[in-house]
Amino acid sequence: MMECSFEMLVRYLDGQLNLDQKLRLFEHLDECETCRDAIYQIARDRDSQFFVYRPYSVEKVLAP
Repeated sequence: MMECSFEMLVRYLDGQLNLDQKLRLFEHLDECETCRDAIYQIARDRDSQFFVYRPYSVEKVLAP
C-alpha cells in the first residue's frame, strides 16, 4: 500500500495518473479515511458550481 500523498490526490483530480497509479490510489483510498476525506474536500473546493454567487439588488421598501 502506498503512503498518503496530497500530490497524488491532486494529480488524480487533474487527470494526470496512468492506470496503474489510479489502481494503487484506489487501493489506498479503500484503506485510508484521511485521504478519502481529503480528496472529497479538494474536489468540493475545486467545483466552481458549488459556490454560486448571486448579486442581490436590495431596495428599501417603505410602507406608504
